[in-house]
Amino acid sequence: MFFINKKKKETQIEETNYWLSIGDLMASILMIFMLLFIVKTIETGRELRKKEEIIESFTGLKKNIISKIQKDFEERGIKVDIDPQTGTIKIDDKILFNTGEYLLKPEGKKYLNDFVPIYINLLLNDEEVKKELSQIIIEGHTDDVGSYIYNMELSQKRAFEVIKYIYDEMPNFKGKEELKSYITANGRSNIKVLRDNSGNIDRDKSRRVEFQFKLKEDETLMKIEKTLKEGN
Repeated sequence: MFFINKKKKETQIEETNYWLSIGDLMASILMIFMLLFIVKTIETGRELRKKEEIIESFTGLKKNIISKIQKDFEERGIKVDIDPQTGTIKIDDKILFNTGEYLLKPEGKKYLNDFVPIYINLLLNDEEVKKELSQIIIEGHTDDVGSYIYNMELSQKRAFEVIKYIYDEMPNFKGKEELKSYITANGRSNIKVLRDNSGNIDRDKSRRVEFQFKLKEDETLMKIEKTLKEGN
């Protein structure tokens, strides 16, 4: 009887030790996973901070350029409608063209004579800006009246007319030849109409020519911002 109880007791001890060993193993595995999770979280945090620092650097440069453009035009008494976030400058079509036409009006030519040399000087004759510059874009935009094709043709002709005037008629200015390596002209038809506060299409403001500048890092910045959003 004593022998049987002793055997039983030894078996119970072995089973207890077995489950303790399994428990220790599971606890160790859990600890490893926790450590891996902590390390991964730290690495991800560092990557996000690095990406955010890059974004701040890129956006900081763009903000500085926009600030310079605003300040220079204000000091010269030339009114420009500039987007404080993107740097896009909108020129009302009434300044440049008659309704439904693409040939520049005399006052439109005068405005471009004043505007273009200053704008190009700010972008091409500042070495800090120039080394980061990728493109200078002239875009034509229309309202929603008329067909897409009609408006595409009109917007393209207006954008082209501006660049044609710069090189065929406008007096020489610093950076004019170098500008050829950066400038392009596009028509966008009526796909980017502007709306008022009530959400209605503002046809007067929609009819415009835009001057935009793109930096080399813009594409990289878009990818980083997309990654950050996906990470959130």
